[in-house]
Amino acid sequence: MIDTIARQQILALRRQRVFVSLLTLMLAMTAVAGVLGWSSHRTIVGVYDQATILLAQRGQPAPANPFTLEPTLSLLSNMEIYIPLIGALLAIVLGHLSIADDEASGVGRLVFSRPIDRRTYLTGKVAAAAIVLAALMAVSVVVGAVSLWIVNSSVPTGGELARIVAFYTVAWLYLMVFAVIGMLTMLLAGRRPLALLSAMGAWLVITFVVPQFTSGLRPVASLNPIVDPVSTSQRFFQITARARPASIVEQYKTISTQLLETAPAEPAGHTLARLAPLAVALAAATVAAMFAIGRHDFSKGASRD
Repeated sequence: MIDTIARQQILALRRQRVFVSLLTLMLAMTAVAGVLGWSSHRTIVGVYDQATILLAQRGQPAPANPFTLEPTLSLLSNMEIYIPLIGALLAIVLGHLSIADDEASGVGRLVFSRPIDRRTYLTGKVAAAAIVLAALMAVSVVVGAVSLWIVNSSVPTGGELARIVAFYTVAWLYLMVFAVIGMLTMLLAGRRPLALLSAMGAWLVITFVVPQFTSGLRPVASLNPIVDPVSTSQRFFQITARARPASIVEQYKTISTQLLETAPAEPAGHTLARLAPLAVALAAATVAAMFAIGRHDFSKGASRD
């Protein structure tokens, strides 16, 4: 039954062109990251070549090429920002539509006129969201690898490909949290506008408020891939910093910088441990949705909107 519900949901998303829209936006995000990397690479190399010529005319040695000092995967560092900023919103819309469309069209009322367990129904919806997001991440892996090939004029190594796959796997886990949040708010709020607004509020709190509270980051600094907390000499942040491991966006960004090698390396065990808050957040949101669907009234349909 779970696979039937998941297939039906995927087909519904395809008919509504939601999947195509999400795929297009995700591809655009990944392509933009590649274009920005290519543009900056070309500009810096051009400046370096001109500086080398000028220094040679003066009889001075040229410094090392700046790109030999940067990790190859730094080209994808913009994705560390795009995933929490744009990808999370796309995941919320995906989860929201999974429940809202069935309620508005009366499908939910029809489905539960039969002896179908509500938790099985929700599991199928979560599975469909997981498959759709996994497909988006898989395509992003291909686009990212091709971007590296074009910019660096060489095929990514096996190790680099493994890091790209790991990066988008972590991104998939992070986005799943927001997809379930989109479902949960719809089940709790009932009304589509209020549900979507509530999910957006949750996104704002997770993305901006929690990092500012636990690390003293300004809202703009929250978009920086590398978290730079304020000095712990301030007593207030000595206290709130204890909650920093619970900030899933900070854990996601730290894991991403480790995978793309854009920050000082830390022990692999520490990086793996940072996955725990993401997994706990996904599990907590899913459990909450399981309880919420048991109390949700699908019989009212679109009359509440």
